[in-house]
Amino acid sequence: MLLTETSPQAVFSAAATDLKPGPEWASFEQFRTGGVPALESIHPGHVGTLRTKANVYRILGDRDFQGLIGLASEVDRLRNGFATMIHAVRVVKENPHSPSAVELLIHIATQCAGSPVLPAREGHEPHVPEQVSLPEDDEVILDPAQLRDRVSQR
Repeated sequence: MLLTETSPQAVFSAAATDLKPGPEWASFEQFRTGGVPALESIHPGHVGTLRTKANVYRILGDRDFQGLIGLASEVDRLRNGFATMIHAVRVVKENPHSPSAVELLIHIATQCAGSPVLPAREGHEPHVPEQVSLPEDDEVILDPAQLRDRVSQR
């Protein structure tokens, strides 16, 4: 579970994330005395609310949190992609007869379209590269430290 702080004036939009309101606690003491069963009462797809004198906290399970992180990542990817696309459109506008400018715009638009599935992580496991068979004459460096050393030497 994760506690996230929001201001009391923040509006929680359950429709945007398909999360539904869950249990509420009017004070930290009420939450504390509830113990583990209080946290376990927050089911997947629901958000618990803890109100204190100074703040309001939203509590959600890891699966829901990872879904929100995925959604935020996708929004950030699209925002950056659109900024790059706008720049490419300006380049095409200034150079309408440049095939490379038009190709760049098409490439960026294709990248922006990306995957129709929002990313979501399952937990916090580190990424482990798949074992693939490669030709013996190919040099593949999977160790990030070794790769950084190679890049900095060039």
